[in-house]
Amino acid sequence: MEPDGGLDNACERARKWILDRGGVTSIPSWGKTWLAILGIFEWSGCNPMPPEFWLLPSYFPVHPAKMMCYCRIVYMPMSYLYGKKFVGTITPLIQQLREELHVEPYNEINWSTKRHLCAKEDLHYPHTLLQILLWDGLYTFSEPLLNRWPCNKLREKALKVTMDHIHYEDESSRYITIGCVEKTLCMLACWVEDPNGIHFKKHLARVVDYLWLAEDGMKMQSFGSQVWDASFFLQALLASNLSDEIGPTLKKGHDFLKNSQVS
Repeated sequence: MEPDGGLDNACERARKWILDRGGVTSIPSWGKTWLAILGIFEWSGCNPMPPEFWLLPSYFPVHPAKMMCYCRIVYMPMSYLYGKKFVGTITPLIQQLREELHVEPYNEINWSTKRHLCAKEDLHYPHTLLQILLWDGLYTFSEPLLNRWPCNKLREKALKVTMDHIHYEDESSRYITIGCVEKTLCMLACWVEDPNGIHFKKHLARVVDYLWLAEDGMKMQSFGSQVWDASFFLQALLASNLSDEIGPTLKKGHDFLKNSQVS
């Protein structure tokens, strides 16, 4: 699509909306992560997501294992990609987007000052002083050390442990994970580890589970309610005392529930 393409100049209007809010440096943290992966942002403009937290003893109060599952399985691949500082190939398209989506020349941006920025439309809960101090401390002191010898050995170990956790979560869910956000992040982390590896190939095989064709085109869903709905319908049918008459229906419903299990 051209820079001014789209229905009713959609690209131009979207770009103006972004630039009026300070450019993509005002995108929330998840957006900063994805843009850094694409090469439209720098990792130095992201708040730290150190994989070293996975090395902490499991009883430690801030161990990632104590996070709610959705937070944990997002942080897990994000911390791996952050620790790797992975960036995709810088193509002419990426260079063009760098020019279009920032309000100042890309090479002149002071990335460290952009870490806490967030457009007011996305700032549902402002960062607390404690969060800011923690991020600034990790950014200023921990990250420089962990990227230099001999502390970089600790980072290498942390990345390996983090990837072990990713593989465990993937295998436990048969590579579906728990949502489309987590799925894409874990799949990318596996590709970064080994583009030809079995883990990435198994991820690819389950991508279609998230895709469906609607009236207005292809979509990626997060969750469906098919199992939930089917289980309630089956319970209602069983309570009706009509089992003899609807035996084939109950059998098909049972087979559907059994085949829908991920572990």
